[in-house]
Amino acid sequence: MTRFGRAWRVCVVLLVAAGITAGTLGEDDRTWPFAPMVQFAFKVDINGEIHSLGLEGVDTQGRRVDIPLGYGGIGLERAEIEGQRERIVREPNRLQAVAVMWAAYAPDRPRLARVDMVDTVSTLRDSRVAGRQRVTVATWSVPDPANPGER
Repeated sequence: MTRFGRAWRVCVVLLVAAGITAGTLGEDDRTWPFAPMVQFAFKVDINGEIHSLGLEGVDTQGRRVDIPLGYGGIGLERAEIEGQRERIVREPNRLQAVAVMWAAYAPDRPRLARVDMVDTVSTLRDSRVAGRQRVTVATWSVPDPANPGER
């Protein structure tokens, strides 16, 4: 390898290391991949709580259904729901989009009559789950379950 080739590679490594160091100290997701994704980098109190948002629904036959998120689900990731939590709480009509996605995801299943955003709260004692509680934080009744895409 030539001297120039080695110098060029060393410069690149030093620049990447400097970017990672600066991003880590700043803890800013906007500088990712030169910073940690702080949404996953947080400390949990060994006697605290862990919150996990999800979606549930009640179909037109009155059955409660879990609405799958992520790969193979309705097309929403959990992080998208968590990022919109306060907006959905203020404007639960935003959950109408979930009923539309459900109709496309499960065309042979009964439509959703209601969509709930639920928070599963896991209580920790000495770093072990001591209990779980599901809390409904927003609810939306679908105006026309047979045609959720129509308004």
